[in-house]
Amino acid sequence: MDARILDVLTGAASLLVFIVLLIALPGLMPGNTGIAYIIAIALFLVTMSGAGYIINEKIS
Repeated sequence: MDARILDVLTGAASLLVFIVLLIALPGLMPGNTGIAYIIAIALFLVTMSGAGYIINEKIS
């Protein structure tokens, strides 16, 4: 599969994960919504980094 298509697909999947985390985490942590948002951003970054690493390994 083309690297550009993989980049777009992983970006869209990571964005979907981020949106789900933004909705779910504040509901799970009602008293700590600020921390829930920070955790959502951190997990989004980990997801994007991991996907980029895996794509880079498969292409090389």
